Amino acid sequence: MTDYRLTYHLAPRQGWLNDPNGLCVHNGKIQIYYQADPDSLTGSCRKCWGHFTTTDFRHYTDCGLAVEPVERFESHGAYSGSALSLDGQLHLFYTGNVKEPGDHDYIRSGRQHNTIHAVSQDGLRFDQKQVILTNADYPDFCSCHVRDPKVNPTADGYEMVLGARTLDDEGCALLYRSCDLQQWQLDAVLRSAAKMGYMWECPDLLHFDQADVLLCCPQGLERQGYHYENVYDNGYFILHGDEARTYRTLDHGFDFYAPQTFLDPQGRRILIGWLGLPDTDYTIPTKTWMHALTLPRELRFEDGRLKQRVIEELRPGPALTEAVKQTKAPETFVLKACPQGALTLTIDGLKLVYENGLLTLDCSQCGAGRTLRHVELDKLDELELYLDVSSVEIFINDGEVSLTSRCFFDGSVRNVAASCDFTLYQAPRIEIESRESA
Repeated sequence: MTDYRLTYHLAPRQGWLNDPNGLCVHNGKIQIYYQADPDSLTGSCRKCWGHFTTTDFRHYTDCGLAVEPVERFESHGAYSGSALSLDGQLHLFYTGNVKEPGDHDYIRSGRQHNTIHAVSQDGLRFDQKQVILTNADYPDFCSCHVRDPKVNPTADGYEMVLGARTLDDEGCALLYRSCDLQQWQLDAVLRSAAKMGYMWECPDLLHFDQADVLLCCPQGLERQGYHYENVYDNGYFILHGDEARTYRTLDHGFDFYAPQTFLDPQGRRILIGWLGLPDTDYTIPTKTWMHALTLPRELRFEDGRLKQRVIEELRPGPALTEAVKQTKAPETFVLKACPQGALTLTIDGLKLVYENGLLTLDCSQCGAGRTLRHVELDKLDELELYLDVSSVEIFINDGEVSLTSRCFFDGSVRNVAASCDFTLYQAPRIEIESRESA
């Protein structure tokens, strides 16, 4: 019986994975941490940080667990955060979750969200842990939900952005500054003029030449037509001072959340997301492992918006077909097409349709409860689709729009058909070895 194991995505050997954390370069290696629970398929037992490293995005080392919640100020989990490499040391900043006993709603009382600073030389173990912010340090208007610190260097020190939920159930982000990574002062509260959900999770502050952008995951957005179809959205605001304006969804698929970015040695802004989503009414039928990370994507700000493109190292291999309208294919491949108008594409039970300005992803026959997702598009000129054994990542018009989802098929042969010519290419290949065998 298949366990739908992915072939070119990072996933846990066993247990649970969620948010990517601590993305950075340290000691000449790209560090990819993630939320891990090796003892559970629900993420409810022991929330730790798992760890991969790579130098080329093709060959990875699974380094096991880097952070475990062993201190009382993180007793209910080492939650999400970020990393900063500085003078040969790797500094982690993350949320230590503590749930107090008693009759609490754990929103307005009963929860400690401690911001923790941990230091390591090798990035493998973080035994030096210090609480730098507690609930008492956050603004009085905040609930107990303040988490997911993302730290960046600035010209005159460091900035930290934290996601928050106010006592009035409005989402916002808190911007702190420091000159020494130890003492932090609140500098600004980033808000939208109109309410955009009750909590902004996983914030990431990006500074492009053209604009400052706040990535975050607003929880509590009500569906509006074809907008905000998922239980929790993911997206970004264009910042004008402290005001967050012009919100756009980043990925429109069923399974994308908690993206985090870093600058690689080439100066590219690389984004990795969680190929999953919490609190869904659809399932994942894997038996020994749960969830994965998306393909690394280069993030660009062009024409007033963010665009995503799979990094060059994982671009498609040699062509598997000529330009065709129908073919049998292996379990994994990359598909490219230039529809220049309406489109109907089927891959066994997966269907993608574009007509009358609306793109529809239909997973109702292969999605384990997933049904339809939509994007309104002025045109569909170019399509690039990455299919793994149980995932699909779709990029439209050079990354202007993306849709990421899990999908579950029978057998090892895919039947592909479209209303326009397409070409199939060899899927990327990666290798993962454990640190013990490296």
